[in-house]
Amino acid sequence: MDQCTLYEQILGLSAPWFVSDVELDKSQSEVVVQVDIDKGTALVCPRCGRACPGYDSRERRWRHLDTCQFRTQVVAQVPRVQCPEHGCLTVSVPWAEQNSRYTLLFEAFVISWLRAASISAVSKQLRLSWTAIDNIMERAVRRGLANAPDRDTTRLAVDETAFRKGHDYVTIVSNAQGQVLAVEDGRSSDSLGRFYDSLEKPRKQSIISVSMDMSPAYQKATFAHIEKAHRKIAFDHFHVAQMLTRTLDATRKADMARADHSMRQEIHRSRYTWLRHRKSLEGQQIQQIRALSDALKDTGLVWYLKEKARDIWQGYRVKGARAAWQEWIHMARLTGVRALASTANQIETKLFGILNAMRFQASNGLAEAINGQVRALKVRSRGFRSKERFKRAILFHYGGLPMAPNPHG
Repeated sequence: MDQCTLYEQILGLSAPWFVSDVELDKSQSEVVVQVDIDKGTALVCPRCGRACPGYDSRERRWRHLDTCQFRTQVVAQVPRVQCPEHGCLTVSVPWAEQNSRYTLLFEAFVISWLRAASISAVSKQLRLSWTAIDNIMERAVRRGLANAPDRDTTRLAVDETAFRKGHDYVTIVSNAQGQVLAVEDGRSSDSLGRFYDSLEKPRKQSIISVSMDMSPAYQKATFAHIEKAHRKIAFDHFHVAQMLTRTLDATRKADMARADHSMRQEIHRSRYTWLRHRKSLEGQQIQQIRALSDALKDTGLVWYLKEKARDIWQGYRVKGARAAWQEWIHMARLTGVRALASTANQIETKLFGILNAMRFQASNGLAEAINGQVRALKVRSRGFRSKERFKRAILFHYGGLPMAPNPHG
């Protein structure tokens, strides 16, 4: 097999394209593969597929996978056509996408590297600029979104993450399989609304649950776009527990301010003990709570009701859950602890979403895990130059998209 035939098979070429020459330039450590097209080949517009007359040709170069230690370039005189509708355009070639300077095989190789290594590492290893890598990633995500099969949107989770320190956020929508479905600017009702607008009506109607924090913005968007949203919005257990934990800590601090000065250091040391649930407490910690209960009466009441709320969440699914929560709310108000009464009011207002979460066993756990991975990605990438690159990287790594190009298809 001669060199030309070998590279034709490597590139997956067939008529009318063929390899006419292969040159080795040792001084440049480069292999140049010259590709030509049969004369008289009927040319078509790359946009509409209409047969069009040739206009001229331009030399183009694409980087290909290295041949041993030699950088490899594919070079071709690519015809341009004159389309009556779209004007003068360069015809498509089978080994690369339009407007790409890299072959499909090379892009697939870069994508596989980017899944496992940082942009900086890929840049050094493959001798590519960050801009070149970003362009490959952009085409990969666009290709993945275009070719992705219908992904499950029946059980959604919505979360936010910061692009950079301050108040610059993005909204991440994911499904029960842990696939990121969309990344939208901001964390407003419009942010989530743009995702809902992208769904066709049957897919909106098929939504069973939307797990979220207690953000009024996300609730507003869901009520505005989703039918029977009151039965679908689910407030994750983590956010309810977080609210109760904050109430408990605020109450402990208030009790500490009223306690005898000699006890304040001990009360301060107990802060993490109060936050733990009772089944995880060790003997010394149980004694610590008992010893401080007289001085921290409000804290003891809030801790008891925090544990009672945990029992309700874990002990009920549908039947009896509403009555159990309503009893809990009544007990919380009877304590006279202002912070706890305020929390009880919030839980009463959000009870529909809490009950939905219990009924559907909906959780933001996967969404929180994705959020953690995104934060780690930011650290590994040493930040992103723009929000668009940040959003693209999230979809690239966590979208579950079929991004690799098909060199022969």
